Amino acid sequence: MRYVVLICCLGMSWATNAQNEWWFDSEEREREITGVDKREFTERSFKERLTFGGNGALQLGNNTLIGLSPQIGYRLNQDLIVGVGSTYYFQRLKQAFGNIDNEIYGGNVFARHRLVTRIFAHAEWEHVNQQSGAFIEPPIRRWDQLLWLGVGYYRGLSDRLGAGFTMLYDVMENPASPYDNPTFRGGLSLGF
Repeated sequence: MRYVVLICCLGMSWATNAQNEWWFDSEEREREITGVDKREFTERSFKERLTFGGNGALQLGNNTLIGLSPQIGYRLNQDLIVGVGSTYYFQRLKQAFGNIDNEIYGGNVFARHRLVTRIFAHAEWEHVNQQSGAFIEPPIRRWDQLLWLGVGYYRGLSDRLGAGFTMLYDVMENPASPYDNPTFRGGLSLGF
């Protein structure tokens, strides 16, 4: 008899828990399930306005480039994000007379403004440190500035995750730039 009572109690406990999950129907639960936030923008907390994203690079061959460029942004309103980021790339140029290795690191500040659905304008000031003079021993490092302007395409995969593609042009046309001009970027963005 004790076992029958125990099994009935466990069964009722499970049924109550399952009913509780079904009955619980708040806006927060709906956001968790659907990934869509229907609240007004002004109702979102500081944490909910933050975005985390960036770019990665993997190029193999005579000019090998491997690196990351993480960024953190803050939504000022529904259409405007401002933020900061950092950059680290390892570059190896294979030459007939030997390899030339270069480490590129630095930081950036950026702003993105949505123009129309999924299309945005992007402005970024980047400050990078790189080696100058391939055959100078010891290598001399210097800081170079780049001012990127361009447009991009962003597709939200959910309310908090998305992927984007950006085409940028260095309007300063810095001849010491370690990047191609124009340059193309792709990456992921995660918001909380």
